[in-house]
Amino acid sequence: MKNAVIIGAGTQGQVYASYLKEAGVNIIGFIDDNPDLENKEVIGIPVLGKYKDLFLEDFKSKIQDVYCPIGVNSVRAEYLSTLKKEGYGIPGFLHHTVSIAPDVTIGEAVYMLAGNIVMPHTTIGNYIMINMDSTIAHHVTLEDGVFMSSGVNIGALINVRENAYIGMGVTAMTGVKEIGKETLVGAGTVIIKDVPEYATVVGNPARVIKTKQP
Repeated sequence: MKNAVIIGAGTQGQVYASYLKEAGVNIIGFIDDNPDLENKEVIGIPVLGKYKDLFLEDFKSKIQDVYCPIGVNSVRAEYLSTLKKEGYGIPGFLHHTVSIAPDVTIGEAVYMLAGNIVMPHTTIGNYIMINMDSTIAHHVTLEDGVFMSSGVNIGALINVRENAYIGMGVTAMTGVKEIGKETLVGAGTVIIKDVPEYATVVGNPARVIKTKQP
């Protein structure tokens, strides 16, 4: 059995530790840069070291797989892509209650928790996190690094661009073509038209409240 670690011993990492252990994954420890957690245990799992330690031969010799359920999209994507180059496995995790149509294309290190539904002719990229009870309609594309919180509904034929962050309970109506790169969509937002890249949108209907510089 392969030895695996989880980057991030916070609440999100603890949730994934529980699900992964339930699924039979051999989690031997957390990796976390918080100095207060050095040589400690979190939910009975030891914190083995910091991110930089994963580049040491001692760590490489005893760890085969890495999970990184960190909510910051750019960090998650950077860590996983870098560690893959270092020779680590970066498996995904699909909870056993997830319903995915057989022709859906799924990339590397995709994490999906309980109750999600993905309809046919959808493409899911790499380094994506989807929390509970979300629905992705047909002919949707999720680009690399997307995060979707719980209870999100994505309508048909929508492209969700790289590193978009979709908050809890968001609805994107069929007819929308694009949710732009690096967008932040606030909880409960209802999207009825395209969202520009780097925008923060909130409300029903969605309105742009700020745009960050790329």
